[in-house]
Amino acid sequence: MSVHTSPRSGMASGFPYERRRLEDVGYMTCMTLTLLGNYAQTGHFGGPLAYTPFNVAAHLAGPELGGLRYDYRRPKHPYGDKFMLAAGHCAPTCYALWMILGQALYRKHHATGDRRYHVAPDVAMLPVDALGFRRGAGALRTLLSDQGLSDHPLFAQAKGRGIRALSGHIESTDLTNDVNGGPSGVGIATAAGKAAFWDIVGAPMGTPKVIALEGEFAMTEGHAQELKTQAIALQVGKRLRIFLSDNNAGIDDSLIGGVVASKFTGYRLIDQWTSYGWNVLSLADGHDYDQIVGALRTMEASDPADRRPMIVIGTTTKGYWPGAVNGKIPGAGDQVVGYPSHPYGMKMNSEYFVALARTFEARYGVQFQGISQGPVTDPRERLIQFKTNIDVVMSVLERDGLGDWLADRLVEIGDSVPAEIPLRVDVKHDPFLDDRLKVANLPEEPQTLTVRNSISGKEKQLKIALFRKAGETAGARRAVSEIVKWANHVTDNRVLTLAADLSESINLEHGSIWGHYDPETNPLGTRLKAAIEEAGNVSSAIGLVGQSASVDPDQFAGVWAFSGTYGAFTPLMYLPARVWSQQNQDSKFRTGVLHILAGHSGPETAADARTHFGIFAPQVWKLFPRDQVINLSFWDYNDVAPGYFAAAEIAAREKKVGVIIIEVARPDFRVADRSTFADSDVRAAAKGLYVIRDFAPGQPRHGYVVAQGSSSTFNLVSVLPRLTQAGINVKVIAAISEELFDRQPEAYRNAVLPPEARQDLMFVMTGTRRMWPLRNVGSLTDEYSLTADQENVWLTGGTEADVIAEAHLDPDSIFAGVQRFAQERPTRLSRQRAVLNALG
Repeated sequence: MSVHTSPRSGMASGFPYERRRLEDVGYMTCMTLTLLGNYAQTGHFGGPLAYTPFNVAAHLAGPELGGLRYDYRRPKHPYGDKFMLAAGHCAPTCYALWMILGQALYRKHHATGDRRYHVAPDVAMLPVDALGFRRGAGALRTLLSDQGLSDHPLFAQAKGRGIRALSGHIESTDLTNDVNGGPSGVGIATAAGKAAFWDIVGAPMGTPKVIALEGEFAMTEGHAQELKTQAIALQVGKRLRIFLSDNNAGIDDSLIGGVVASKFTGYRLIDQWTSYGWNVLSLADGHDYDQIVGALRTMEASDPADRRPMIVIGTTTKGYWPGAVNGKIPGAGDQVVGYPSHPYGMKMNSEYFVALARTFEARYGVQFQGISQGPVTDPRERLIQFKTNIDVVMSVLERDGLGDWLADRLVEIGDSVPAEIPLRVDVKHDPFLDDRLKVANLPEEPQTLTVRNSISGKEKQLKIALFRKAGETAGARRAVSEIVKWANHVTDNRVLTLAADLSESINLEHGSIWGHYDPETNPLGTRLKAAIEEAGNVSSAIGLVGQSASVDPDQFAGVWAFSGTYGAFTPLMYLPARVWSQQNQDSKFRTGVLHILAGHSGPETAADARTHFGIFAPQVWKLFPRDQVINLSFWDYNDVAPGYFAAAEIAAREKKVGVIIIEVARPDFRVADRSTFADSDVRAAAKGLYVIRDFAPGQPRHGYVVAQGSSSTFNLVSVLPRLTQAGINVKVIAAISEELFDRQPEAYRNAVLPPEARQDLMFVMTGTRRMWPLRNVGSLTDEYSLTADQENVWLTGGTEADVIAEAHLDPDSIFAGVQRFAQERPTRLSRQRAVLNALG
C-alpha cells in the first residue's frame, strides 16, 4: 500500500486540514532546533530535521485524521495516545515543537485569562527552556544568576519555575513522549508491549493508540528487529503505528551503498517488514504534509479486525530544510544532507547557519539579532542572543492568527481525551496490595480452588502448592509456576509471562490459569506467545509494565510481567531493563514491576553445554543502583514463595523498586528438612538471610560460612554432620537476598551476621568470586571461598555431577574447604590484624 500526494493542497485522502498552519509550525520547529544546536554547540541536527514534518503532523493533524489524541496540559493522561520518539537523539525536533506549542498556550492564557489555555509551569516546555538544552539541572539552577540575568525581562519565564533540563536523548518525562529513546533500538522494542497492554486491560481498539518514530539504521539493531515478531505474536493490530524515517543515513555511513553494498538490490525495507506480516504503507516523500496526513488517515480508517501492526516507511532527507531549493540553500550552496548532517558540527553563527536563518527571515519577515557578527564568546551575551533569537522565531505566532489557531487546536485536541474508557480492570484498586500476597498470609498447605473466567464464565479447579513437605523431590524452579499462579489467582490474571520458547522448561508455563493469551479468543490468558528473543521478550514485558490505566498517578492499575530464559542468556535482557529502571525512577506515575527469571542458572546447566553456564552472566543483575532492584537466589523449593512475596510486597509499595530478579537452578533436590535448621521457620527466606546451623555453644568458634545457589547449598547442608563430627564449629547461613536482609530490623541482622562477621567468613556458592552475595566482606574472603570459577577458567562441561566436582562444589570439596577455613582461623585473623596494624 502506498500513499501519494493529494492533487489539492490541504487535502489528505479527501479530508481537509490546515496544511499551511502545519507547514508554518514545521518551519518554526526546524529553525528552533537549529538555534538549539547553534548556541549549545552540541546535539544532533540532520535527524531531527528529517522527522519534523511527521512529528508536527502527528501532534496537530488531530485524532479524526489519525493524529495523536493527547492533552498538552495533561500530557501523561493514561487515556491519551502514546507517542514514542524512539529515535531518542532526534529529541530536538520534539523540544522545539513543544516549546512552540507551550508558547502558543502561554500567550493565549496571558491574553485572555481563560483557564482552558493554562498549563502548569512544571508541565509546559517554554522558550526559556531552550537554554537548558543538554545542560544538567544542577547547572541550570544558577545559570542566570551567575551571569546577573535573574531579573532580565528576556528570561521572565524562568521566574518561579526555573529552566528545564533537556537531555541529549529524549526521556519518558518529556511532555507527550513515552519512551527513553536511544541506545541500540531498545526504545522502539517496547512498542509492542505498550500496545498489547491496552488490549489486555480491555480498551477499545485504537483507544489509545501508539505512534512511534524510528529510523532505518536503528531498525537494523537486534532489539528493534525482534519487535517485528513481537508485535505480530501479540497481534496488536492498528493500535501500533510506526513511522520509519528512511533517509539512508546513519552516524558515519549510509545504509545502502555504505554498510550494505548497492549491488545487493534485494535489501529492501518494505519487503523486510511485509515478510514479517506487517501492514506496510510507503510515502514517496516523507516531508510532504499531504502524504503524511494521508497515511495517518489511512491507518486510522483501517479495519480494526486486522490484527497486523502498521508501519509507514517514508523517504526522508537527513538534513531536510523547508527553505531548500533543489538541494541548495540560498546563500550557502549545497545543502548538508546524509550522515554528514548527523551531529550539529557547525561553529556558532557559521555561514551555513546564517544562510538557514536567512531563509526563515525571508519567509516570515523577521530578523535575527547578532548572527552576522560571528561566534559569541561572552557567556552572558551568548545567553541573551540565544533567547532573543528564540523569541524571534516565536514572534511568528503573532502573524496571521497562527498563535491563536495553535492554542485553540491544542485545546480542541486535549478536550477530546476521554475522562474514562471501558476497561476490564478496576482502575481504582491495586490488586498487588491484596493482603493475600503478604508473606504472613501465604497458605502452607496445598490449595484446590474453584476459579471462574470473568469473560467466558467457565469454571475450573486450580491446584496451587506454595510449599512442599520435607523430603519431597522438587527443585526451587518447580515453585516458580506456583508463585505466578497464586499471584494470578489473587490479582485476577494480572501477572504476564514471556519466555524465550522455554516457558515449560523454566517453569513459567503453568503460572497461567487460563492458558495462552489471545486478544480475541482468550484475553484472560497470561502466558504470552514468545519466540527465542530474549531482548525482544523483555522489551515487550517492559512495555507492558510501564503502563497504568489509572488517572491517579499514585494508584497503580496495570500488570506485572515475567520474562525468563537460561541464566546464561539473561545479559541479553540487561540493556532494556537498565533503561527501564531509569524510566521507572523518574516516572511520576506508579508503574508495574519487571521480573527477570534466570532459570537453569549455575554450573548445573553444563549438561547442555559450556555455552549454557549461568555463573558469570546472572551477575549483571547486580549492576543497578542499590535498592532499585531485588535479587533473589533460591536453593530450596520452600524458599521461593516467602522470598518472592517478600520482594513483591516491597515492590508493590516502594515505587523505586522496578525490577525483581529470580535465580534458580535445574536440579530437583529433596525439599529441605527445616526442623534440623537453627531457623526452622518455613518462611525464613523472606528475611533475606537465615541461619541453617548456629555455633555450638561452649566451643571455640571457627567463622561464618555463607551459602548461595542450588548445588552449593544442598551439598553444604549434606556435610553438616561430618563437620560436627570433625569438631568444626562454623555458623552456616543461607543467602537468599541481600536486599531483603537490608530491610530487616538491626537486631535480626546483627543476630544473623554481626558486622565483625564480614571479616571472618567464606562463601560457598554457584556464582563467581567476581561478585559476592554480600558487600563489604573481608580481604581474605576470596582466598577461602568456594565458587564456580575456582580455577579462574571456564569449566569444561559434562554431566551435572562432573561439572559440580570440577567446580569444587561437590560434598567432599566443600567439606575440605570449610575444614581448611576453620583450621586456619587464627592465621586468617592475624594476617588481617597485621594489615590493619601496618596502617599505623
